Amino acid sequence: MPIFEFECKDCSNQFETITKGQEKTCCPQCNSCNLKKLISTCGRISDDSRCNWDDPSLPSKKEFQRERF
Repeated sequence: MPIFEFECKDCSNQFETITKGQEKTCCPQCNSCNLKKLISTCGRISDDSRCNWDDPSLPSKKEFQRERF
């Protein structure tokens, strides 16, 4: 089952949840279902020299590096 990261558009709470298929997800803080799915990264280290960081349709390199230690 995939884990997704969301931000509530009503209270700005950010959270992760396991989602099954088309199951409706709501904010655990305010119970609103008005959510924005966030781009999540995995905790894997890889060679990013092959990535096209100049492609405007992709998240920036800085967004991907926010999860690195």
